[in-house]
Amino acid sequence: MGLAVASFQGSEPTSAGGHDHHAAAPETRPPVDMDRIVAATRCPRPQEQGRAADYRQVVCQSPQGRYTIMTFATAAGKDAWLEAAQPYGGTYLVGDRWAVVATPALLGDLRAELGGELREHGHHGP
Repeated sequence: MGLAVASFQGSEPTSAGGHDHHAAAPETRPPVDMDRIVAATRCPRPQEQGRAADYRQVVCQSPQGRYTIMTFATAAGKDAWLEAAQPYGGTYLVGDRWAVVATPALLGDLRAELGGELREHGHHGP
């Protein structure tokens, strides 16, 4: 991937006057990790609920409401967790290797800061 990007950038044409014409760089966000998610929720005292080699779970009670935050070592681990969580229902904000469970209103605000995709699972249990 790096070679393709370098090749593409290296082949950008210049004008006859010798001035480079560069398009504006797309807005980039810092990587989303547990610390960034917790900061975005403004949670004063996150409580770790679980940690293993492939995931970490933190629960936050912020002034705005409650969040359950999951980060994963792999996207496949995140996908497996989401599939297992589906029967419980709920609304999730999902990124590359992370997921946050909270009310839709809280997740909408969080999405504006972190990005991600909103997913809603209906309750399928007894």
